Amino acid sequence: MDTGADVDAEGNSIATQREANNAKAARMGALIEKEFVEPGASAQTIDKRPIFKQLLAYLGENPDVSLVIIYMRSRAFRNLGDAVITKRRLETMGVKLVSAKEDFGEGIMADAMEAVTDIINEVQVRMSGEDIKVKMRHKAQMGGTNGRAPIGYRNVRIEHDGRQVNGIAVDEERAPLIKQAFEMYATGDYSIDRLQETMADLGLRARPQGRGGAKELSRSHLHRMLSDPYYIGIVRYKGETFPGRHQPIIPADLFERVQKVIEDRSARGQRDRVLYHYLKGLLYCERCRANGRSSRLVYTEAKGNGGNYAYYLCLARQRGECDLPHLPVLDVEWYVLDHYAKLGLPPKFLDYIREAIDVAMADAQAHVRGLHVTYRKKLDKLAQQEELRGTRFVVQSLCDFRLMGRGPL
Repeated sequence: MDTGADVDAEGNSIATQREANNAKAARMGALIEKEFVEPGASAQTIDKRPIFKQLLAYLGENPDVSLVIIYMRSRAFRNLGDAVITKRRLETMGVKLVSAKEDFGEGIMADAMEAVTDIINEVQVRMSGEDIKVKMRHKAQMGGTNGRAPIGYRNVRIEHDGRQVNGIAVDEERAPLIKQAFEMYATGDYSIDRLQETMADLGLRARPQGRGGAKELSRSHLHRMLSDPYYIGIVRYKGETFPGRHQPIIPADLFERVQKVIEDRSARGQRDRVLYHYLKGLLYCERCRANGRSSRLVYTEAKGNGGNYAYYLCLARQRGECDLPHLPVLDVEWYVLDHYAKLGLPPKFLDYIREAIDVAMADAQAHVRGLHVTYRKKLDKLAQQEELRGTRFVVQSLCDFRLMGRGPL
């Protein structure tokens, strides 16, 4: 844990606990060999606390240790079961457990007081947990955000009624990229893999954590983001949804289109790998229809003889139920064109289709223009950074030259 602030995860001073433990050791005439400091472990059992496990391992490797001093029993154990198991285990190792803040003495009554204290601690932890759940649900009902806001937002302190309270603000750097990710995925032209690569190129990064710096969003993170209604102003808590107080990043209709793409790709037999063809998903096998079954024609691509070959195949053929051969895409396209030419479609329908195509093309072109603008801004930023590095290098070189006594700056 980071003890730079000298406070553990629950607000208890590390220095205060260390002082009390050292004083207890001095009163008992004990020499402290090693100190174990762990973050606050509210509601965590010992099997989920790595530092506590390290303590037990250390005792096993150092049989000369006969005493373990803890600040308080409530800091070491959050339930009676853990306290009893740990005490028995330490006893088999010849180690006594004592509390710096609690003196139970020796004997049967001391053991009873320890047990009663552990029971009370467990009850308090469970009651506190239930109280926290109630408060968290109430906060969600009121539109508040529990915990850390998702990427695209920032946890901030804002003034409300003359006092500072926790609030949520839009991350102006990442929010436009988040919206762009939703827009791209809604087209159906992007797989999660391709979207992840594209967003990484556009500069979308997760918030920095520790010393690792800001990293690219993983596929799983991106998938969770695309499914999170928080971005349209909805707060979720334990399966329930409530209107949030935070500002939406994307419109509801865009979110619904994304969910439709996700739903379609998670259907049986579908994959997130995207192959592009304008007839994909619209064609069915005529031979299967004549035999009383419905089977979709699936678009696929294969490599061979130095090139890519695109074709449609019947799903029933893969199950051995149909003998339709693989159909080259060009043959399928010409057949569809010939078929529609013979239909004699009404002029109003043709006008509607042309208008819909114009709208779709305009949207696609706007999307491409948006990507172009984003990439251009990123290139300009990189150019500025490169120029700044060059300037710093020249200045440093001149300074080095001057320090070596080879001339004035």
